[in-house]
Amino acid sequence: MYRVFDSLESLYAEMAEDKKWKGAESTLRNRYPLRFVLFENFSDFYDFVDKCGDYHVHVQSLDGWMPDGCNEQLITYSQLAQWIEDYVKHLPYNDYVIAPFSEIARFYDNEIYAEFDSLVKTIRLIEPPECAQQGHQRIYVPIIGMQGKMDRFKNDPNIHIWEYLSGKDQQNYKLILTRGTTYGVKGLEQQYTLCENLRQWIGLWKVGNEVKKQIICSSKTIFDNAHYARPDNAFDYIICENVLQFLNDGLGMGFSEMFSSEADLAYWKRFAADVDVSNFDFDAYINGRFNTYTLFDEKDFVHTWFEFRDDFSRWLLRVYYLVKHKDQTYLSRVLSACTTQSTTDLFSRLATRIFEEQFDEVSLRQRQCALCEAGKHHVQITEQAEQKIQTKLRAIAENQEIGYDGALKYVTALTPSERYLLIEWLGQQKIDRESIKELFPELYYYTAPLSLGLEEENVWVNAYFDAYRQSKITNGLTAQLAQIIKEKNTSVASFELWKDNFKTVKTLLYGRADIDVFYWIDGLGVDWIPFIAHVIEQRKVDGVYLNEIHIGTAQLPTTTSVNRIKLEELASGKLHKISNIDTYAHTTKCFPNYIVEEMAKVKEAIESVLVHYNGKKIAFVSDHGISYLAQYGTGLNLAGFHAEHAGRCASSEKRKISQDDQYIIVDDDKTICSLSHNSLSSKTPMGQGAHGGATPEEVLVPIIIVSSQKNAAFYSVRLLDDELSAMSPKVRYSIKGLTSIDHPKVIYNNVEYMLHKIADDTYESDRLNLMDAVTSITLVIGEYSKKDSLIIKTGVKEDDLFGDL
Repeated sequence: MYRVFDSLESLYAEMAEDKKWKGAESTLRNRYPLRFVLFENFSDFYDFVDKCGDYHVHVQSLDGWMPDGCNEQLITYSQLAQWIEDYVKHLPYNDYVIAPFSEIARFYDNEIYAEFDSLVKTIRLIEPPECAQQGHQRIYVPIIGMQGKMDRFKNDPNIHIWEYLSGKDQQNYKLILTRGTTYGVKGLEQQYTLCENLRQWIGLWKVGNEVKKQIICSSKTIFDNAHYARPDNAFDYIICENVLQFLNDGLGMGFSEMFSSEADLAYWKRFAADVDVSNFDFDAYINGRFNTYTLFDEKDFVHTWFEFRDDFSRWLLRVYYLVKHKDQTYLSRVLSACTTQSTTDLFSRLATRIFEEQFDEVSLRQRQCALCEAGKHHVQITEQAEQKIQTKLRAIAENQEIGYDGALKYVTALTPSERYLLIEWLGQQKIDRESIKELFPELYYYTAPLSLGLEEENVWVNAYFDAYRQSKITNGLTAQLAQIIKEKNTSVASFELWKDNFKTVKTLLYGRADIDVFYWIDGLGVDWIPFIAHVIEQRKVDGVYLNEIHIGTAQLPTTTSVNRIKLEELASGKLHKISNIDTYAHTTKCFPNYIVEEMAKVKEAIESVLVHYNGKKIAFVSDHGISYLAQYGTGLNLAGFHAEHAGRCASSEKRKISQDDQYIIVDDDKTICSLSHNSLSSKTPMGQGAHGGATPEEVLVPIIIVSSQKNAAFYSVRLLDDELSAMSPKVRYSIKGLTSIDHPKVIYNNVEYMLHKIADDTYESDRLNLMDAVTSITLVIGEYSKKDSLIIKTGVKEDDLFGDL
C-alpha cells in the first residue's frame, strides 16, 4: 500500500490512525509492523525523527549493532535482514525508528543480485511477538533519496510505503568519496563533514542538520560499493579515483585532467600534503615556494627551471604555467606535450615544435626568448632534435617565398648546428653581418672590421685580416686576400719590406715594468683582436679595461719552439700559459665546426684570467699565429727537404738552399718558410690550421694589455691598504712603470702630498690630515690620475654598544 503526504502533520495523522486501526486488515497490520517511510532529503528525515519523540516513538541506530573492531565491514543484506528480524522479535511493544537504514541499503548490489529488493521483500514480512502485535507495535524504516529503487514496490499490497513530499527546494548533499585517504590535505573540517569509515557514516544521522552540505567520506567499503547507489535523490556522488580527482573534482581546485599520468600522480600527492584548504591560494603558494612574483613569461620560467632542479619543483612549475596559460602560449603548448621533468626533453621540444605549427611571430618570439635564456645554462638537446632543426632551417632558407631572412626568424643559435649554418650563410653572403648580432654575437664580433690605428705603411693589415676572416668563414681563399698576399709576399724582398715595419713582441714590451703578469696563448693570431676586445668589454662592469693593442712579429720559422724562448726572456719568470690554440689547430676538423670551437677556446682562455682579475696590469701575448688558409693551397712537394708543421716550413742538411720566391730562407741557412698558402711538401690536410710559414696570419701576433684603469698609460698602480687611522695616517701604493722623471703624489681633501719610495715598487705618502667626511684620495703622476676610496678611523669616541651589559 503506497500513500503520499505533503506535510508531517498528515504523515503523523496517518501513523496514529494506522496504529489504532481496528477495521479490516487490522490483524495483517499488526502482524507485519514495518512501515517504509520515503524522504526526498535528510532535512525532512531529521524533522521526522525529531517529531517522533512527541509520539513516543524510539530510535534505534544501526551502528550500535556493528561488532567492535568492524568499522569497515559491510553489513550484508541478509545480515541486516536478520538483525532487524532479531531486533523486532525481542522488542517490547514500543514503537521504533530503525535508522539510518538507507545509508547501508543504498550500497547493496541491486543490478546483478537484487540485494536491495531481497532485503525489502524479506523484512516486510517480519512478525513481532504476540504481545507486540496486540499492542499494535509499529517499526518505521526511513529511506532517504531512494525513490527510484522503491518504485517497484509501490503497487505491492503487502507492504506499507509512505512518501513524504515536503515541496522544499533543497540541494542534494555533495558526497566526495575517496578510498581510505584524504591525501594529507589540511583544513578540511572547516568546509566539509568528514567521515573515515562505515561506522562513522552510519552515525552521521545523529548529527542532524549540522551535517555540512559537502561530505568527504574516505570509507573504503563505501568507495568500493558506491556505484550501486545510483539512482539516488539525496546525494550527488563525486568518486575520486586518485589525488588529482580529489583536488580537482572533490575540492574544486580547478586543475586540468592533463596532469593525471601515473608519474604526475606521485607529484600531486606531494603537493596535496602542502594544501590547507582553509586558507589556500595557488599563486601565493607558488610565489612562496619559488621566492618570486613574476612567473608569467618564458624568461622567468626558464630562469626558475634552472634555479630549482629537483623533480617536484620543476613539475610544479610546469603545472603552474599551464594552469595560468593553458594552451595560449608557445611554451604552454610545449609543456603540455612533455611527460617528464627532463631538461633535454623540454628544450628539444621547445626547439622543434615550432616547425609543426603555423607561422606566428608571437610564438617565434616566445621560443626565441626561452631558448636564449636556456643557452645561458649551456642546454643540450637531443641529436635527433638538432638534426631536425638543421634540416628544417635549410629547407626554409631555400624556399624562395621565405628565403634566408625568413629562416633567420627560426634560428636561435642554441645548437652548434645553428651556429654552423650562420657561419655558412654569412660566408656565402646569404645574410648580412648585422642580422647575427643578437643570434651569434661571437661570430658578429669575430668578423668585426679591424680598425687598428696603424702607421700609414701598415694600414694594409686591417684589410688583410678582414679578408682573412672572410676567407675563413667562406671556406676558401677570397679574391681580395689572394690579391693582398700576392702583393705583400710575391718575393722575399716584398715580405721583408712589410715585416721590417713591425717590431718583435720582446722589443715592443721591453722595459714595460708596469706590466705585472704576462699570459701566453699559444697560436693566438691578429684575427682574434675584435673578438677579444668584445670579451674584455663585457668585463668592464668588474673593473677590467682594455688599455692597449699592439701588433708584433714572431720570428721565423713561426713555431713555438723558436718563439717561446723570446717570450720567456721578456716575462722574466712572469709568463703563464693559459690556452693552446696551436694543439687544437693541428687536429683534423670539419668546417665550420672548428670556427665555433676555436671561439669557445679563445673566450674561455681570456675569461679564465678576467674572472679572477685582481687589479694587476696584464698583457696577453702570443708566440705565433695560425693559418687556416693553407688547407686551400697546393702542395709544392719540394725535393730534398724535411717538412715540418704540415709543410709550412722545412729544413735541409745536405745542400745549399737556392733562392726562390716561393719561400724565404731563415738565418740558419737550412730552414725555409712558405711565403704563400702553398705548402712546401704535400698539401696541408683539409680542416687543419698550420703555422711555421711566413704569411701575415702566421707572422703577426697581437699584444693586448688590460688593467683596472680606463687609460692606464704605462703605469700599474694599486692601493695597498684602504684603511687609514689617526695612528697611521699614511697611504701606500704599489706603482710600476715609473721613470726617473716621474714624481707621484696624492691629493687628499684638496691638499697635495708627495709619495716617497720605501721599497721596490712601493711608495708611501707624508702624514695625511685625516677627516672623517673625506673618504677619497687621488693619485697623480703627470697627466695620469687614479681615484680610490678610503676607510677613515680618526679615533673619535663612538657610542659604546655594550655599555649597559
